[in-house]
Amino acid sequence: LGVARAPLKKKKAPNLPWMPDEHERFVAAFTLYPRKWTKIAEYVGTKTKTQVCSHATNYFNQLQREGKADLIPPPEKRGRQSQHWTPEEHERFLVGLSTHERHWLEVAKVVRTRNAGQVQSHAWNYFKQLQREGKADLIPPLEKRGSGTGEHWTPEEHERFLVGLSTHGRDWVEVAKVVGTKNNLQVCGHAWKYFKQLEREGKGHLI
Repeated sequence: LGVARAPLKKKKAPNLPWMPDEHERFVAAFTLYPRKWTKIAEYVGTKTKTQVCSHATNYFNQLQREGKADLIPPPEKRGRQSQHWTPEEHERFLVGLSTHERHWLEVAKVVRTRNAGQVQSHAWNYFKQLQREGKADLIPPLEKRGSGTGEHWTPEEHERFLVGLSTHGRDWVEVAKVVGTKNNLQVCGHAWKYFKQLEREGKGHLI
Protein backbone atom coordinates (compact mmCIF):
# COMPACT_ATOMS: atom_id res chain seq x y z
CA LEU A 1 0.00 0.00 0.00
CA GLY A 2 1.25 3.45 -0.86
CA VAL A 3 1.80 6.04 1.80
CA ALA A 4 -0.81 8.82 1.74
CA ARG A 5 0.69 12.18 0.95
CA ALA A 6 -0.28 15.35 2.71
CA PRO A 7 -2.07 17.83 0.44
CA LEU A 8 0.15 20.49 -1.01
CA LYS A 9 -0.28 23.91 0.54
CA LYS A 10 -0.82 26.81 -1.79
CA LYS A 11 1.96 29.33 -1.71
CA LYS A 12 0.91 32.70 -0.44
CA ALA A 13 1.41 35.67 -2.73
CA PRO A 14 4.45 37.67 -1.56
CA ASN A 15 3.34 40.59 0.61
CA LEU A 16 5.64 43.17 -0.98
CA PRO A 17 5.32 46.92 -0.39
CA TRP A 18 3.06 48.76 -2.80
CA MET A 19 4.87 50.63 -5.54
CA PRO A 20 3.68 54.13 -6.58
CA ASP A 21 2.42 52.85 -9.93
CA GLU A 22 0.46 50.07 -8.16
CA HIS A 23 -1.19 52.62 -5.88
CA GLU A 24 -2.06 54.79 -8.90
CA ARG A 25 -3.77 51.82 -10.54
CA PHE A 26 -5.54 51.08 -7.24
CA VAL A 27 -6.89 54.65 -7.03
CA ALA A 28 -7.98 54.59 -10.67
CA ALA A 29 -9.77 51.25 -10.23
CA PHE A 30 -11.31 52.30 -6.93
CA THR A 31 -12.86 55.33 -8.64
CA LEU A 32 -14.52 53.03 -11.18
CA TYR A 33 -15.27 50.04 -8.92
CA PRO A 34 -15.69 51.27 -5.30
CA ARG A 35 -15.28 48.36 -2.88
CA LYS A 36 -15.32 45.79 -5.71
CA TRP A 37 -12.09 44.18 -4.49
CA THR A 38 -11.92 41.44 -7.14
CA LYS A 39 -12.29 43.92 -10.00
CA ILE A 40 -9.79 46.29 -8.39
CA ALA A 41 -7.27 43.45 -7.97
CA GLU A 42 -7.69 42.54 -11.65
CA TYR A 43 -7.08 46.17 -12.58
CA VAL A 44 -4.00 46.50 -10.37
CA GLY A 45 -2.69 43.26 -11.85
CA THR A 46 0.06 42.58 -9.30
CA LYS A 47 -1.90 42.18 -6.05
CA THR A 48 -4.46 39.69 -4.74
CA LYS A 49 -7.97 40.57 -3.62
CA THR A 50 -6.90 40.24 0.04
CA GLN A 51 -3.91 42.53 -0.47
CA VAL A 52 -6.07 45.09 -2.23
CA CYS A 53 -8.63 45.02 0.59
CA SER A 54 -5.88 45.48 3.18
CA HIS A 55 -4.36 48.34 1.20
CA ALA A 56 -7.77 50.00 0.98
CA THR A 57 -8.15 49.86 4.78
CA ASN A 58 -4.76 51.54 5.23
CA TYR A 59 -5.67 54.10 2.58
CA PHE A 60 -9.00 54.90 4.29
CA ASN A 61 -7.18 55.40 7.60
CA GLN A 62 -4.76 57.76 5.87
CA LEU A 63 -7.62 59.77 4.36
CA GLN A 64 -9.26 60.05 7.79
CA ARG A 65 -6.00 61.29 9.35
CA GLU A 66 -5.71 63.90 6.60
CA GLY A 67 -9.28 65.10 7.14
CA LYS A 68 -10.47 63.68 3.81
CA ALA A 69 -12.98 61.14 5.11
CA ASP A 70 -15.54 62.46 2.61
CA LEU A 71 -13.51 60.74 -0.12
CA ILE A 72 -14.26 57.32 1.37
CA PRO A 73 -17.25 55.68 -0.37
CA PRO A 74 -19.96 54.37 1.97
CA PRO A 75 -20.40 50.60 2.35
CA GLU A 76 -23.01 49.23 -0.02
CA LYS A 77 -26.34 48.78 1.75
CA ARG A 78 -28.25 45.57 1.24
CA GLY A 79 -32.00 45.37 1.19
CA ARG A 80 -34.23 48.36 0.57
CA GLN A 81 -32.64 51.42 -0.94
CA SER A 82 -32.84 54.83 0.68
CA GLN A 83 -35.72 57.15 -0.09
CA HIS A 84 -36.17 57.88 -3.78
CA TRP A 85 -34.53 61.05 -5.09
CA THR A 86 -36.80 63.42 -6.99
CA PRO A 87 -35.68 64.85 -10.37
CA GLU A 88 -35.35 68.27 -8.71
CA GLU A 89 -33.06 66.86 -6.01
CA HIS A 90 -30.91 65.10 -8.59
CA GLU A 91 -30.65 68.29 -10.63
CA ARG A 92 -29.49 70.23 -7.57
CA PHE A 93 -27.08 67.37 -6.85
CA LEU A 94 -25.56 67.79 -10.34
CA VAL A 95 -25.20 71.52 -9.71
CA GLY A 96 -23.37 70.88 -6.44
CA LEU A 97 -21.23 68.15 -7.99
CA SER A 98 -20.19 70.39 -10.89
CA THR A 99 -19.02 73.07 -8.43
CA HIS A 100 -17.72 71.14 -5.41
CA GLU A 101 -16.95 67.69 -6.91
CA ARG A 102 -16.46 65.20 -4.01
CA HIS A 103 -16.94 67.76 -1.23
CA TRP A 104 -20.13 66.03 -0.06
CA LEU A 105 -20.94 68.44 2.75
CA GLU A 106 -20.90 71.35 0.30
CA VAL A 107 -22.90 69.39 -2.29
CA ALA A 108 -25.48 68.60 0.41
CA LYS A 109 -25.88 72.33 1.07
CA VAL A 110 -26.80 72.78 -2.60
CA VAL A 111 -29.22 69.84 -2.55
CA ARG A 112 -30.73 71.18 0.72
CA THR A 113 -33.02 68.15 1.33
CA ARG A 114 -30.30 65.52 1.89
CA ASN A 115 -27.41 65.14 4.33
CA ALA A 116 -23.81 64.53 3.31
CA GLY A 117 -24.07 60.75 3.78
CA GLN A 118 -27.13 60.49 1.53
CA VAL A 119 -25.48 62.71 -1.07
CA GLN A 120 -22.35 60.55 -1.03
CA SER A 121 -24.38 57.35 -1.46
CA HIS A 122 -26.36 58.92 -4.32
CA ALA A 123 -23.10 60.03 -5.92
CA TRP A 124 -21.67 56.52 -5.98
CA ASN A 125 -24.83 55.16 -7.57
CA TYR A 126 -24.62 57.93 -10.15
CA PHE A 127 -20.95 57.16 -10.82
CA LYS A 128 -21.84 53.49 -11.39
CA GLN A 129 -24.50 54.59 -13.88
CA LEU A 130 -21.96 56.74 -15.74
CA GLN A 131 -19.58 53.79 -15.81
CA ARG A 132 -22.25 51.52 -17.32
CA GLU A 133 -23.02 54.16 -19.95
CA GLY A 134 -19.37 54.52 -20.95
CA LYS A 135 -19.11 58.03 -19.49
CA ALA A 136 -16.48 57.37 -16.81
CA ASP A 137 -14.58 60.50 -17.91
CA LEU A 138 -17.34 62.54 -16.21
CA ILE A 139 -16.58 61.00 -12.79
CA PRO A 140 -14.55 63.42 -10.62
CA PRO A 141 -11.10 61.92 -9.83
CA LEU A 142 -10.86 60.29 -6.41
CA GLU A 143 -7.99 62.39 -5.04
CA LYS A 144 -8.89 65.69 -6.65
CA ARG A 145 -10.57 68.13 -4.31
CA GLY A 146 -12.78 70.45 -6.29
CA SER A 147 -12.03 74.14 -5.93
CA GLY A 148 -14.55 75.43 -8.42
CA THR A 149 -12.16 75.33 -11.35
CA GLY A 150 -13.92 75.57 -14.65
CA GLU A 151 -16.79 77.45 -12.97
CA HIS A 152 -16.16 80.71 -14.86
CA TRP A 153 -18.00 81.01 -18.16
CA THR A 154 -16.92 83.38 -20.93
CA PRO A 155 -19.57 85.43 -22.80
CA GLU A 156 -18.95 83.24 -25.86
CA GLU A 157 -19.57 80.05 -23.87
CA HIS A 158 -22.78 81.50 -22.43
CA GLU A 159 -23.99 82.43 -25.91
CA ARG A 160 -23.39 78.87 -27.12
CA PHE A 161 -25.14 77.63 -23.97
CA LEU A 162 -28.24 79.70 -24.84
CA VAL A 163 -28.19 78.30 -28.39
CA GLY A 164 -27.96 74.74 -27.08
CA LEU A 165 -30.66 75.37 -24.47
CA SER A 166 -33.10 76.75 -27.05
CA THR A 167 -32.42 73.77 -29.35
CA HIS A 168 -32.17 70.84 -26.93
CA GLY A 169 -33.94 72.02 -23.78
CA ARG A 170 -32.64 70.30 -20.63
CA ASP A 171 -30.73 67.59 -22.47
CA TRP A 172 -27.44 68.66 -20.88
CA VAL A 173 -25.33 66.20 -22.86
CA GLU A 174 -26.51 67.74 -26.14
CA VAL A 175 -26.22 71.29 -24.81
CA ALA A 176 -22.63 70.52 -23.72
CA LYS A 177 -21.85 69.44 -27.28
CA VAL A 178 -23.02 72.85 -28.53
CA VAL A 179 -20.98 74.69 -25.88
CA GLY A 180 -17.94 72.61 -26.77
CA THR A 181 -15.75 73.63 -23.80
CA LYS A 182 -17.81 72.36 -20.83
CA ASN A 183 -19.06 68.92 -19.82
CA ASN A 184 -22.68 68.11 -19.06
CA LEU A 185 -22.24 68.56 -15.28
CA GLN A 186 -20.80 72.05 -15.76
CA VAL A 187 -23.59 72.89 -18.22
CA CYS A 188 -26.22 71.69 -15.75
CA GLY A 189 -24.70 73.80 -12.97
CA HIS A 190 -24.58 76.85 -15.23
CA ALA A 191 -28.20 76.32 -16.29
CA TRP A 192 -29.36 76.14 -12.68
CA LYS A 193 -27.66 79.45 -11.84
CA TYR A 194 -29.05 81.00 -15.01
CA PHE A 195 -32.58 79.89 -14.13
CA LYS A 196 -32.22 81.35 -10.63
CA GLN A 197 -31.07 84.63 -12.16
CA LEU A 198 -34.14 84.71 -14.43
CA GLU A 199 -36.38 84.11 -11.41
CA ARG A 200 -34.76 87.00 -9.51
CA GLU A 201 -35.30 89.25 -12.52
CA GLY A 202 -38.98 88.29 -12.74
CA LYS A 203 -38.44 86.32 -15.96
CA GLY A 204 -39.37 82.90 -14.63
CA HIS A 205 -41.70 82.42 -17.60
CA LEU A 206 -38.62 82.09 -19.82
CA ILE A 207 -37.43 78.95 -18.00
